Amino acid sequence: MKTAVTTIAALMVMAVWTGSLSAQNSGTEFRELAQPFLAKHCTDCHGKDDPEATLSLHAIDGNVPTGPDIETWKLVAERLALGEMPPEDAKQPDPLLAAKVLDWIKAELVKGGEDVSEIGRKLVLPGHGNRVNHEALFSGKVTGPVASPSRLWRLRPQIYVSFVPRITRDAKVGQPFSSHSGAGFKDYAELFVVDEPTINQLMRNAKSLVDQQCGEGRGGALREFQNLLAVADKPDERAEAMTLAIRRQFQIALLREPTEEESVRFAALMETNINDAGPAIGVKSTLAAILMLPDAIYRFELGRGDTDESGRVMLSPRELAYAIAFALTDEAPDRELTKSLQAGRLTSADDVRREVERILNDPKLQKSRVMRFFEEYFEFTAAEEVFKDLPRGKWRPDVLINDTRMLIQHILDQDRDVLKQLLTTNESFVNCRLDPKEGLVAARAFKKKEPKKDKKTGEIIPVPPRDPFKQIEIHDFYSLPLDWEWEQKQPLRFSADERAGILTQPSWLAAFASNNENHAIQRGKWIRERLLGGVVPDLPISVDAKLPDAPDQPLRQRMEITKQDYCWQCHQRMNPLGLMLEHYDFLGRFRKDEPVVDLAATEKNVDSKGNPRGTIMTGVPVDATGSVTRSGDPTIDGDYRDIIPVLHKLADSPRVRQVFVRHAFRFWMGRNETLSDSPTLIAANNAYVKSGGSMKALITSLLTSDSFLYRHGAVIADR
Repeated sequence: MKTAVTTIAALMVMAVWTGSLSAQNSGTEFRELAQPFLAKHCTDCHGKDDPEATLSLHAIDGNVPTGPDIETWKLVAERLALGEMPPEDAKQPDPLLAAKVLDWIKAELVKGGEDVSEIGRKLVLPGHGNRVNHEALFSGKVTGPVASPSRLWRLRPQIYVSFVPRITRDAKVGQPFSSHSGAGFKDYAELFVVDEPTINQLMRNAKSLVDQQCGEGRGGALREFQNLLAVADKPDERAEAMTLAIRRQFQIALLREPTEEESVRFAALMETNINDAGPAIGVKSTLAAILMLPDAIYRFELGRGDTDESGRVMLSPRELAYAIAFALTDEAPDRELTKSLQAGRLTSADDVRREVERILNDPKLQKSRVMRFFEEYFEFTAAEEVFKDLPRGKWRPDVLINDTRMLIQHILDQDRDVLKQLLTTNESFVNCRLDPKEGLVAARAFKKKEPKKDKKTGEIIPVPPRDPFKQIEIHDFYSLPLDWEWEQKQPLRFSADERAGILTQPSWLAAFASNNENHAIQRGKWIRERLLGGVVPDLPISVDAKLPDAPDQPLRQRMEITKQDYCWQCHQRMNPLGLMLEHYDFLGRFRKDEPVVDLAATEKNVDSKGNPRGTIMTGVPVDATGSVTRSGDPTIDGDYRDIIPVLHKLADSPRVRQVFVRHAFRFWMGRNETLSDSPTLIAANNAYVKSGGSMKALITSLLTSDSFLYRHGAVIADR
């Protein structure tokens, strides 16, 4: 008894001593780490006297878990996580030190029972990746093992579209999955869950697909399923047919054999269903259940097997096969990739490199994901979502978008200095599409009006001048002459003073515009975020973001309202960039004058009774001057006459190239980069430079990186 009491007393003393040591360590870290950091980077603004936003940090309590300032510490952690403190114009701390302070604050908050999962939540969302310090990512100071989180990545809609025909033909099913509709890339693993409406649609689809597999409709019945249905009501004869049908469904739907446990489990389920609901319903419901397995809904990226010394585990060969296929296409692994999987030749980075290079270099394989990267990066396909104030049938965004796709593919086919070409080429396809038999043909034909003879006098009646708003044609968007005729020899070369890359393509310019005028703010925001890697804060809910309704003023003049102190903090990052694109109107046409309403002339434009006859427009010379500031590359910063020289400087900037690599990382990894991904980003950037600007080299580097191959977190044994 005495021994037991002594032991309990010793444990109590040890607990008190351990707790005291923990508090002592916390106090030491506060004094040596957090307090000096706050003093150096925060208390100038958030000090004792007149602190910004009434937030004072000069005397914050260092006992985070139980002190009185726990809510303040949570606010500090949030601002540090998002890179919003210190402000952009202040001296920035060492990002690695800031990360260390953030980790300490979060660890202390956890000790106090606080949920820190939402701190910095934006960091995992599309459109917020630039918050990770760029200089730190490419400094080379971050070393160590790299891995992505273990995850179940829900299938994207395009994969499901290819999944359905694999089951049966002519199936009428609904799309159960959605894509991200906000800014940034659309297929992030973190974004999606399979909720109740999704499950309900998947169940309806599974029933419809199995009905077709069993002979209903025109999809074509499967022999194994028909054989099973023929003997389903005969308990003594159906066992083998059940096994064959279950195996066949696994092969078709999941492209694998069922495990022994799965074969037994689904056979037992089918027996139960047949006994409970009858032969036909029992068979079909069980076959439909196979279509509801996680394999048919998720991409497995958990890692299987033994962990290495860093706690990482490599994706299993089957996981790698699907990861490679879905990274480059919307289809399941092709025949060669499947052969490599079955032969055990998919176990290393070299094996992955072999397969990635094979797919990228095979002209017969459709690499849909490569083009989709550029569509989502440049966002030019959004032109289809913008209504234009034009006569019916004259706005054909589909043609403009396809022209841009063809230009991108033309540059990818050369695979040299890809980013530079995308930002500076003065070539463009105009009104084109590829016909399987005829090759390059006009996407939309139009008849050219010819002069006519007067029937009475025989005189030639000239063609009247064409009103570009009433008789607009596709080539007008490219500012080509009115008498231009379509030609097969493309791409066309435009004046280098008027066109330079995707940002001067009509599809891109129209996408970043409204129905009848430009949106310089959106254009500038895109340049700041997608090329310079900057951050533009979200629009506050309380702000009514509208420009004055003054049709007699050019856009630049109406945007002067954004120079108010409260607005200019954000608009100074966008306006000077977007206004340099004012030489292009809301349709992408190059212009030297901007049309505005002539109030005086309109007021005088009345009939004899004083009724207004209509609005009179006049042209104001376009002012496309602007500037680049705080780009992170001093060679870019400066004042410019228009966007053309800026695009050429951007194309030569190492910073812009690195930002492009960061965006490629996000697209192919399905997540934002973190500081620990620094080695992957540096290697991808180096591969791109060393290869002379090859997109294939960049993609191959990313898909053979540890960020792609390894996972940390939950680990399960190999199947």
